[in-house]
Amino acid sequence: MRTITLCFFLVSPVSYAATAALPNDAAATAAPVKKSRPALPHIHWQSEDNKKNIDIGGALRANYRYEDWHSSNYRNPPHLRFDAFRIDAAGQINDAFFDSGFWFQDRRKYAIDRAYVGYHLSERSAVQLGAPFKPFGLMPYPQFGWSYGIPFYLGFGVNTGLGAKYQYQHDDWAFDAAYYPRMMPTGVRYAPDVASYDDLKNTNYASQHLQRNEKRDQVNLRLTRAFHQGGWDNELGGSLAASRLYNQATGDNGSFWAAGLHTLVNYNPWHLSGQVIRYGYDAKGPAGANNSVILMGGNGLTPAYLIPSQATTAAINLARDVDVPWGPVKKLRFYNDYSVLWKDRHGGSDSKMNTLGVQVFAMPVMLWVDLTWAQNANPWGGVENATGWTGTQSSGSNKWYFRTNVNIGYYF
Repeated sequence: MRTITLCFFLVSPVSYAATAALPNDAAATAAPVKKSRPALPHIHWQSEDNKKNIDIGGALRANYRYEDWHSSNYRNPPHLRFDAFRIDAAGQINDAFFDSGFWFQDRRKYAIDRAYVGYHLSERSAVQLGAPFKPFGLMPYPQFGWSYGIPFYLGFGVNTGLGAKYQYQHDDWAFDAAYYPRMMPTGVRYAPDVASYDDLKNTNYASQHLQRNEKRDQVNLRLTRAFHQGGWDNELGGSLAASRLYNQATGDNGSFWAAGLHTLVNYNPWHLSGQVIRYGYDAKGPAGANNSVILMGGNGLTPAYLIPSQATTAAINLARDVDVPWGPVKKLRFYNDYSVLWKDRHGGSDSKMNTLGVQVFAMPVMLWVDLTWAQNANPWGGVENATGWTGTQSSGSNKWYFRTNVNIGYYF
């Protein structure tokens, strides 16, 4: 017998479509209560033997934001804006499966954070084809808060490419190997990556027009080891990435490489994560191009920006869960995410970012309250800090800027 279930629930603010839990005995024996059908139901179907299933869910989110720099549109006054409508779809037919996430964002932007088909080669291994996550560092989200830290803006978080990934797991060991001949098209990127000036939208500065680089033939390797003892659930891992750095103007190939170490420590109700990443770009730009910086961008939701071609970044994130009996609010997660960028180039001051906040679990509603301070970080300061990632030439360089962001989401 096959069943279709329409249910409304939240699995996690950053998780994908998942199967619905069965009601507990108390709920099953309680007097029936007439409930209205939710406007956006979670859809789950599975065969009796569970060899075939499909899940469709998503989220509808809005932001209330204040930014303390003068050029910000959120300063006078702070206001509520649409953030995103997301559709997640996943399914399985015997050993074949698929997973995808499609975003409809503010300012009429669109994004795909993942979209792939896969096949289980055995109980321990699988392959994915399409646009799978790049295996590198903390995955898939490199922080606890809603606001992304510095590694995300450097291309190390929720990042995908067009290619294939192999996964193998045996006991506590897991290994991923991936090959991406091309990066995600800029018009549908969820996370920023290297891109040519001609391919990007929202490029605001003339200094960027000679930046014509793009990654090709990227290879990623990621190895992790889990440790379980008592109430501890920990992970230690290392990652490597390398690619050609093709320049559209000269036709020459430079190179990109990155190496990282990461760790996860979980001992309820405490959670700790951290990573350190060293990266380098060797660009072969045309005459007049500044090869000590690299242009990054996504789908145009935020302006394109420059990052240093060689640097080290690190992040440490701490969270604590607190169960609360406040009606629909079942849990609070307090967190602090700190990240830094140490630049090799002389004259480029370090970048720092810290987010202090709380996540409110009130299924099917999720709320984040982020208080973020940042120094020499392009998104914080706008045009007043336009060279934040790379140097100290703008009026906002070396100043601390502040942003408050409240994100409320309806998950299904």
